[in-house]
Amino acid sequence: MVSGFHHLTLNVTDLSRARDFYEGILGFEVDQDMPGYKLRVRVGTSRARLVLCPPPGVPDSDRFSEYRIGLDHVAFGASRAEMEQMAAALTAAGVSSDLHRDPVGPAVLSFRDPDNIQLEFFEDGTAGPAA
Repeated sequence: MVSGFHHLTLNVTDLSRARDFYEGILGFEVDQDMPGYKLRVRVGTSRARLVLCPPPGVPDSDRFSEYRIGLDHVAFGASRAEMEQMAAALTAAGVSSDLHRDPVGPAVLSFRDPDNIQLEFFEDGTAGPAA
């Protein structure tokens, strides 16, 4: 039986820059560091992990697009208070973001990582403490 979502791997152009963003700005906790190969971070209090890997041979100018087949965006659950804190942290770091209401009601904080990967924090009444 499936026990849940284990991990999601995102290809990034610069592992150090990705670490600065995911650990430094978003506050995700690193639980596995393989320098030059991959970095794995915890997604809040869940068992799920986000793995960041630079694929070999990808030019630095390559950027994510949700208009290709595959991933559109990644959404993390968070409380409204956590989302407001994250919006302030993103603004302080110079990262453009948009905190708004989804058409079905919950609040959504949308932004992009350094490789243009679209990320969201989606209001979740069951979310625990900030990551």
